[in-house]
Order: sequence, then structure tokens, then C-alpha cells
Amino acid sequence: MTAAEVWLHIAVPALLALLLARAVWVLIAVEMCARWLLTSADRTPPAPEEVPWLVVLLPMLREQTVAAQAVAACTALDYPPGRAAVVVITTEREDSARTAHRGRLAALAAHAPLTAGQLRGLFPAARCREVAEAVNAARPADRLRVLHRLFDAEPTTADIVAALAADPPAGRLPLVHLHQPDTGGRKAGQLNFALDRLGQALGPLGWRQDQHADDTYVVVYDADAVPDRRTLHALAATATAHRARTGRAPALIQQQRLPLLAHRPFPAGPVGLVLAGEWVYQLRRSLGIELARVRLHHRLAASRLPEAVRMWLRPMVYAVGCGMAVHLPAVRALGGFPEPMEDLGTGHRLSLLGADLTAAPVAVLDEPYTELSGLANLHALAAAASARPDRHAAAVAHLPSALSRPARAVLVAREWADEAAWLAGAPLCAAAVASAWWAGPAWAAVAAAGLLLHGPVTTTRLLALAPALHAAVTPPPVLGPLPRTSPPHRPGLVAASPLQPFVRLAGPWRLIGAKAARRHRGFGKTER
Repeated sequence: MTAAEVWLHIAVPALLALLLARAVWVLIAVEMCARWLLTSADRTPPAPEEVPWLVVLLPMLREQTVAAQAVAACTALDYPPGRAAVVVITTEREDSARTAHRGRLAALAAHAPLTAGQLRGLFPAARCREVAEAVNAARPADRLRVLHRLFDAEPTTADIVAALAADPPAGRLPLVHLHQPDTGGRKAGQLNFALDRLGQALGPLGWRQDQHADDTYVVVYDADAVPDRRTLHALAATATAHRARTGRAPALIQQQRLPLLAHRPFPAGPVGLVLAGEWVYQLRRSLGIELARVRLHHRLAASRLPEAVRMWLRPMVYAVGCGMAVHLPAVRALGGFPEPMEDLGTGHRLSLLGADLTAAPVAVLDEPYTELSGLANLHALAAAASARPDRHAAAVAHLPSALSRPARAVLVAREWADEAAWLAGAPLCAAAVASAWWAGPAWAAVAAAGLLLHGPVTTTRLLALAPALHAAVTPPPVLGPLPRTSPPHRPGLVAASPLQPFVRLAGPWRLIGAKAARRHRGFGKTER
């Protein structure tokens, strides 16, 4: 056979069959997971004396605009008094960077006009546009003075949290502020700093490491997220029910993150359309991949299927660091939260150990990305963290695992296959769709069905589910009603949906290009 015949009669049918199968699977998974979230939230919490100890960790870096809201929301969560605390971890890295950035102000003030993007890292993301407009409105001779004034007047996150800790909001849970020295690292470093100081948070409530560690969960949130007020009760009920059923505490309880919180609108024009499309894709991934994998893992663990079958069905779970509750002994056994992505690494390592993983029935709301730079940075970082599952396997090789060596090898291979599908799947499937007619009319029909299900049909369904999913999250009473993401130009969003997988390639391929050219590609804070 010629190369053209191999492509048309073997490669194209295989790719189109995979496209259709994946589209059907994702649509079913989205529907089932959304229905589960909408119908499973109201579980009876355990008695107050039976609930586990919980410590809510909020790592913050340049979160001045949302710190007060995050603290108010988390300290107002429902839970029996004296069994949980909220810990905010700020970092000296913010102050060190601030000192270094002050020397750049003169050069920035000389830019005419100054853009919000040029101020990223110097001010909180939500403030950059306002600061740029103020500097641009000043006379040329006053621009540097105005920029200096605004820069010096901006409090650090630590300043704001320290003031809140000195006069905490009237919530149910106590607030503890920890400030990490400038030791480098990312979010994982802040979380591990807090893990070493849990006694400062829970000790005043009567918690003791030697007595209560086995009944303690560490719950991680992003500062711009808003958890359901019933979250901690739901986590406690899930942990208690799992322990009663299996005799073991779940190592991970994942509360699902839904990008439905709209504090900032999408920009106008094509960029806004791209970002709105990514929002839908994030929602699709959250339901159809992240939550679906946790639930599938949980079902397989409880099934009576032979291990030889479960080995090929078992997924690699992607933990999400916004709503991730980890059993304290489990995270200690891992040596703490891993860099560079504490959530993905934790999910991978616990999956490779065959740990008990389950999902919470209430969701947490966070913001979608409203700037392309943050989106590309996120995808590049996720690709880099996913690229070496063998390193996660090596990191936990010394720990006892419920999985056989072949089962762990299958998980590693599955993750590599997922990474390859992410990087090359969209271009290959697009080429197969373009070639479908020449492969035969039947394959053209398969291509059309796969394309419609993968894009417009799933997007339309997600847009219909979004209001109900948002309404199902009951915010803490101190916040009141929460704004919901609702992008304009829905017909354009549906029509452009088949192109969205290509948007997710920009960050990873930019990273690959930088590495090929031997240019250092660092990762800063992934800001929304």
C-alpha cells in the first residue's frame, strides 16, 4: 500500500472512530457527573463528635483584591465549633519581588501608553488596568510620580491578612495567619510550610498530632474561589461513609471546581470569544474528565471485577488544588505536596499507590481566565507537570502500593498517551476530518457526527447546565448572591467550539519551542 492509501484506509478510519468514541464518552460523562452534583448534595452530616478534624489552607500570593472575601467565605463555612480552622499562608516572596520590581518603575513610566500587561507581577491582576489608566492620564512629567505613589500605596497580601487575623471576621472557624520566608518554590512550598505548623492552627482547639492525625484532613483552596457553605459537612460525611464501608479513610476527597464565578467579564472581540470558549472547555473538563475519573476510580475500587480487567480501566486521577481534601497521613507519606503542581502531582502519586480516592457531592466556584497570558501559562505548566509520570512513580516507589507493578506501568503509559493526545490529537483529528470524504461516505458521516458531538452539541449542553450548576452552590451567608459566568455571543461560541482544542496547544507548544531552542522558560504565578 502507498502512504496515501495507509492514511485514507487505516489512519483516517482509526482517528475518526477515536474522535467519535471520545465525543460520546465525554458527553455521557458530562451529563452523568452534572446530574450527580445536582442531586447528591444533601447528605446527612455525621454527629458533631464523629466529624474529622479539618484545616482549610489558603496559600496567597498577590491576592490583595480577594483576600478579605476569601477569608470571610472560608471562616463562615458550616462545621461544628472546635473541629476546624482556616490557615492563610502568605509568603515573603511577594515582598522580595516587590523590592526588585521597584527599580523597574522608571522604565515602565516611560512607556506611552502603559498597558495592563506590562504591570503584571507588580500589582494584583485585577488592579493592573486601573493603574495603567491612572498613569496614562497623568502629564508626562508626573507619570513616574503617580506610578510610584500607586506602587507604594498598594498593601501586600501579608499586610491585609495580618490585619484580618488581628480583628478576624465574625465567622464560625478561627483564622490563623502564617508567613513563609522567601525559600523559593510555588504553591506547594506554602502548603508544606503550613503542614509543618498544623499545631499552631489546630492545637488551641485541642488537636494533638499523636492522637488525631489519622482523623485529620487538609483542605486546599485558591484565594479567588468560593466554596459551598455545606462543603465541610459534605467532606466529613463522605469521609465517614467511606470509612464505615471500607474500614479505611479515603486518601483524597475531591470537591469539584466549576469555573462559574464571574467577577470580571470576558473582553470584547475575538480574544473574548477564545476565552469564553476556553471557559466552556474548562467546565467540560471539570465534569467530563476530572470528576468522571475520580468517580470511575472509586467505582472500580469497589467493584468485583478481576484486577486484570480493572488494571486496564483504572484512570490516572487529576487532583485539583481548589477543593482538594487530603488525608494528613497520606500527604505526610508522600513527603508533602509535590512541586511544581501540588494538585496534579498529588493525584498522580496517590493513583500510583492505589489509594482510596473519592468525590465530594458539593462544588466550589472559581473564576474562568479572562486573559490569554494566564491561560497559556497554565497549560504550559500542566503539560510540563504531566510529561513525566515516571518521576511520580519513582517518587513513591518506596511506599507500599495496592497496585501491582504492571498496573502502575499501565497508569504511567496511559498518562503518556494522554499527553501525546493533547499535543498531537487535535491536528491529527483535524487532518482526518478534512480527509474523511476521500476515505468513504460512511467515514464522512462518522467525521460529521464526531465533530458535532465533540463541539457544538457538548457546548450547547454545557451552556444549558451552567445556570443549574451555579445555583446548586450555596454561598456562605456573608457573601450573598454570586455573579455567574454568562458569555455573550452564544451562537458564535457554539459555532467556534470545534476549534477550542487548538487554543489549549499554545502554551505547551510554546514551552516545547523554548526548550528546543534551549531558552529557559520559567513559570510565574498563574493569574486569572
